[in-house]
Amino acid sequence: MTVIGYMRVSTHQQKFDSQQKALEQYGVDFIYKERESGRKVSRSELNKVLALLKSGDTLVIFKLDRLSRGTKQLLSLLEEFERRNIHFVSIQNNIDTTTAMGRFFFTVMGAFAEMEAELIRERVMAGLEAARENGKQLGRPPRTKEVNEALKLYANSNLSVPEIAKKCNVSVPTVYNHIRKQNLLRKAN
Repeated sequence: MTVIGYMRVSTHQQKFDSQQKALEQYGVDFIYKERESGRKVSRSELNKVLALLKSGDTLVIFKLDRLSRGTKQLLSLLEEFERRNIHFVSIQNNIDTTTAMGRFFFTVMGAFAEMEAELIRERVMAGLEAARENGKQLGRPPRTKEVNEALKLYANSNLSVPEIAKKCNVSVPTVYNHIRKQNLLRKAN
């Protein structure tokens, strides 16, 4: 019977360290890593793991939210594991589906994970709305100085747009967008 570990982070800034340490200490045979949102139902590495698992195997994760952010998907996976006779362990949540109590806690913890994600989303949306109401400009700050320099170079030099973009540390599409917005023409040199 194989014990497979699955780890997931959402961004490249996040690290696998604590998950990997816990899975190794548990004693998994293989570890699959994935950088993908937990809200995404279809994830390449998770799909590989699900295809590999056979009757009697065990899937081990660090925490429930590493497997899914939605109760519906968690419950669907649990039903699939039960149907296929696959054991499931969530180390941080102390869930082991070989026991009735483990199956119960899996359901309850899934609901809490979804509620937590919803509360976070609500707080973020409320914060963004408050910022808008207070006149804050959201999003990436404009690169006005760099764009103005790029437009001057475009109008007054023979440099190509890619050369200008590189020199001013802005993207080529940004330069073209501002040229179009201002109907800028090149002066003949």
